Amino acid sequence: MKIVCVTGMRGCGKSVLGEVARMRGMPVFEMRDIVTDMMAAENIMLSNRNMREFAKQVREIHGKDIIAKKMTERIRASGTHRGLVLVVGVRGMYEVRAFREAFGEQNVKLLAIHSPPEARFQRVMRRTGKMDDPQSYDEFLWSDEMELGYGVSKAIALADVMVVNDGKLEEYIAKCNKVLTQLEQDGAAAPAV
Repeated sequence: MKIVCVTGMRGCGKSVLGEVARMRGMPVFEMRDIVTDMMAAENIMLSNRNMREFAKQVREIHGKDIIAKKMTERIRASGTHRGLVLVVGVRGMYEVRAFREAFGEQNVKLLAIHSPPEARFQRVMRRTGKMDDPQSYDEFLWSDEMELGYGVSKAIALADVMVVNDGKLEEYIAKCNKVLTQLEQDGAAAPAV
């Protein structure tokens, strides 16, 4: 089993990559699911601000890698043992290190998705179904600052694989398929696309 940790700012295309991977039959785990499950257990309403502040607080109390450690437990409990496994929404190198400690350095790659801020904001405003999405540009910028505070910029800078999402959806889906094929063929080692 090879773990591909996927990082990037809100609206960059992480969920689209996850959907492409699912359509190819790959298991996909989302880091946000750990946070939303923890919030639900404490009866905290899901919103952009609540989710960001809760995640920050949990990391401060239990360590920066707590979400990754809980995700490691979830992956192991799933019975997945073969092929590529995507973990979408990794926020910092401390989470990548936790996965590498759990699954082996050689079995974990970090894939970053980059997309310009204005394009990301427009995508976020168009999508539906994510209760924690910001409702204004100011809230979007606040969310970006929170994400950067988690260390996502360092994770993006140190990624093993980079995908740039700066065109049409169809072009990006083609890039997703290309990088996933390369990761499968190369055992989770692929160049930028």
